[in-house]
Amino acid sequence: MAIVKSLPATKTLTNQLKYLQKEGKTREDLKDGINCNIENIEREFNTIKLLHGNTKGKQYYHFTQAFSPEDKITPEKANELGKEWIQNNIKNHQIYIVTHIDKSHIHNHFVINSVNIEDGKKLQISPKKLFEMKIDSNRICEREGFIKIDVNKKADIKKTMAELGMESRGITTWKDELRQCIDFGIERTKSLGELKEKLESDFKISTRETKNSISFKHPEENKSVRGKKLGNKYTKEEIENGFIRQEKGIRRERAEQLPINQTSRAEHESENGIREHNSQREFGDIEESIRAIEQGIKNTNGISKQKNRGDENEQRNGKRNIEPRVEQPSFKDGTRDKESNKKNRKNDIDFE
Repeated sequence: MAIVKSLPATKTLTNQLKYLQKEGKTREDLKDGINCNIENIEREFNTIKLLHGNTKGKQYYHFTQAFSPEDKITPEKANELGKEWIQNNIKNHQIYIVTHIDKSHIHNHFVINSVNIEDGKKLQISPKKLFEMKIDSNRICEREGFIKIDVNKKADIKKTMAELGMESRGITTWKDELRQCIDFGIERTKSLGELKEKLESDFKISTRETKNSISFKHPEENKSVRGKKLGNKYTKEEIENGFIRQEKGIRRERAEQLPINQTSRAEHESENGIREHNSQREFGDIEESIRAIEQGIKNTNGISKQKNRGDENEQRNGKRNIEPRVEQPSFKDGTRDKESNKKNRKNDIDFE
């Protein structure tokens, strides 16, 4: 497995080369140059820039390719594979390659002149180009029988080479202290707002939130870092998504603990939209309703028999019947009419 990273070229080229050639980090046979002499790297880089009149802006690119200790790769093999990989992906540029062996993970450094030898144009490494370079490194490792990594997966925890070096010496970095405090806070809060308050009250860690990102400031080191630099799990989006997943899990557990007759209507809906009722409860209610309706009809019939024929004649002659109406459910074709339904709503069984 080889992890490829593009590092910021913030140092001057002079200081960057001094660091890479520092005693104890490498050997002379693990240094090499493509389109340049390793004895005069800085001068030859500058000569190409002057030749094409392109001396401003970004001066160089810096990449690393780190192999896993599990791959048991030799320094010589790492250097060989590094040269193959960089030449596959960067054409017509001066490149300095050095393999470092001072860590448990052998790794290559590549310093690339930003100006093209042939046309004098500046090198452009887009996110898409970097992704393609990682895929090619993965291909070479797979060919050699090394562990293959998922280049599509974002790392939950991101650590720089400096962090890894400090950890190898048993030193806890300030960034890792932030990670531990954030993890502690997430486990004990339910929202991003609560998390920010807890980090401030418990650890004096201040946060700065924008629309799409969040930063954390270490109180003792007085240094700030964006969540995405700590790892994918510390981005604003992922923290908020974690709280959403947490809330859904709590709701699911509560629903599973409720008795069947206390669950919500939605939980009784089948896939085709037909509700599943509690048959024992509702059949008893229905029978009671039927008995009440039948009793009402009998009472209505008894009252009807007591009406005299004169009433019937008055009805036939169009005269109004002033006999008081008996308030009982009225059905048409076995269905309650709308007016009676409103008047007797309180006596109905609510099946909703």
